[in-house]
Amino acid sequence: MEKQKFAGELKHIEANRIIKENKNDSIDNFFLVLAVVYNDLKGMVLFEKLVFDTYEPVSMNDEISFHMGEYGGIFTQTRKIFISYLREFFEFLKENEQILSSTEFKGVLSKTNKDITIRWNNLVDIALNKSKDTSDFTNYLVRVRNNVASHYYQSGKELRKAFCNIFFKKEKVEQNKLAYYAIGENMEKTRFFYADAAVQEYLRSTINDTEKGFEVKYKTELSAIIDNMNWTILRLLKAYLKNRPK
Repeated sequence: MEKQKFAGELKHIEANRIIKENKNDSIDNFFLVLAVVYNDLKGMVLFEKLVFDTYEPVSMNDEISFHMGEYGGIFTQTRKIFISYLREFFEFLKENEQILSSTEFKGVLSKTNKDITIRWNNLVDIALNKSKDTSDFTNYLVRVRNNVASHYYQSGKELRKAFCNIFFKKEKVEQNKLAYYAIGENMEKTRFFYADAAVQEYLRSTINDTEKGFEVKYKTELSAIIDNMNWTILRLLKAYLKNRPK
């Protein structure tokens, strides 16, 4: 297959219009971190798209195979990483609440449009726990991030509980009759599928829902937040860069 190149319109700006070497400006620092947040999300969205555009999808009715385990494991992994990014982003907004209410930031936000302003305010409400409709889901993000998504040293107890639940307590189906793994001569041929199963069970158990309900939860609320973040941060950074003083 012919390899492709990434395409887009390349622009530039003088570096000292973004960060001044001799002046530590909290607003400039904030927007620099915001750009990193956008890039992190874009990288994961691209990775997920490349994987799922390249490999055949699977279902619970498929025969147990290396392909099924790898596909499902990567799907679980991307969800876990997205949750971790979102949790970090909300913490970042919470820690910078003073900047969000500053004249400088509001000036940048005013250069966007009404839709972006509404989306941004919704994200801030989630971060500051002011949105009643999403507070439960925010708490879900917190629990997953703290117990599974990032902190390996804190994961053992919760993952053990999830492992026992999926392999010892739940009704036996083909996927949990045995603890599957593969060890080859390289990373490509190796994966510990039973660990993916434990993570997936934990993610599902944190919202006390069925597997189908969990998938709907992920595809609706989590995906909607990611979409809002991508679009809103893009527009905010566009307004910020366009109006940088010379």
